[in-house]
Amino acid sequence: MNARFLIRNFYNLVFKRQLEFEFDKIPMKVEHLSSKQRTNLFKIALNRLLPISHAVGRPYMAHISPAGICDLNCINCPTKDPRTRGRELLPFDTFRKFIDEAGDTLLYVILWSWGEPLLNPDLSRMIEYASRNNILTVSSTNLNHLDPGKASDLVASGLDSLIIAVDGTNQASYEKYRRGGDLQKTLANVRLLVAEKKRVGAAKPLLNLRMVVSRENEHEVDAFRQLGRELGVDMVSFKAFSTRQAGCEDPEIDQRFAPRDKKYRWYQYQKNFRADRRMKKYWCRFPWTKPTLFADGTILTCEFDLHYDYPLGNINRQSFDEIWFGEKAEKFRRRFQQNRDAFAFCHDCVYDYKLIDGCVFDRELLRHED
Repeated sequence: MNARFLIRNFYNLVFKRQLEFEFDKIPMKVEHLSSKQRTNLFKIALNRLLPISHAVGRPYMAHISPAGICDLNCINCPTKDPRTRGRELLPFDTFRKFIDEAGDTLLYVILWSWGEPLLNPDLSRMIEYASRNNILTVSSTNLNHLDPGKASDLVASGLDSLIIAVDGTNQASYEKYRRGGDLQKTLANVRLLVAEKKRVGAAKPLLNLRMVVSRENEHEVDAFRQLGRELGVDMVSFKAFSTRQAGCEDPEIDQRFAPRDKKYRWYQYQKNFRADRRMKKYWCRFPWTKPTLFADGTILTCEFDLHYDYPLGNINRQSFDEIWFGEKAEKFRRRFQQNRDAFAFCHDCVYDYKLIDGCVFDRELLRHED
């Protein structure tokens, strides 16, 4: 969301007090924008467009980790690394304090990071609290654990969109990456959510069946689309595969999992399966636009700061504005502006040198006959 986007949407912002946009190719619409939210968007646009080190505005989105733990054992996932911080459940009181202090400019929150959000028993309560504050919510789950009560709570919470990670149409391909997961149980839980939406006549959450396309499942792309239709979800989407994170790339794993078909690839690879650095670097503005809240209350500039090398502060001990406009944050932004590669977790950023816009290269919105 930059100045050009805001100019194109000037009429809706000023006169209709609403904004339509996409997150991970998921259609989003926020209405009843306050004057503070609208003014802040134009301030943020300055930081999105211009190389200004000082934070002009407050964030319009936030990345929040409800759970830093997971029930699966996916390849290369940081939740199994003992050096990863915040491997616990986010308390509701910590979440509420963050929303109370930062929420008056937020348009949406991303309710997942490296863990499984549904492991947090307060997830639906968090979503409901954000929704009451006119903040859109999107979450992502492997959906291996669900029961009718939890399905009912999720649908009733006001959740806007739920990404369901299903990286295969059969157990053999699915478990190549989603180790410890049960595909049939996951699909049964998808049907449970679809049925609950129909039972109460709810339009939300938008159920987005997602495949991370790798060498193990690229031959199943068409079958995955059909699976989405059969399940009755609202959308299917396809995410490119990458192992790059936190200052490290793993060419051996990329060589093993990167799709053979180049149209599914995140990167253009060199012969050694390192990303071709002749491509463009990402114009990252996360330190100015999107705080990340980990489960222990620590606020970071990016979820890839897994070891808390550059924490900005902790919401349990400071106010949000003290953190966002504080000395640590301003110092980080100045250094980031001068040389982003000086930070270990930025050096091999997953968004650098990529071939696609974002991380999702294709999606299909589905319509179903009742």
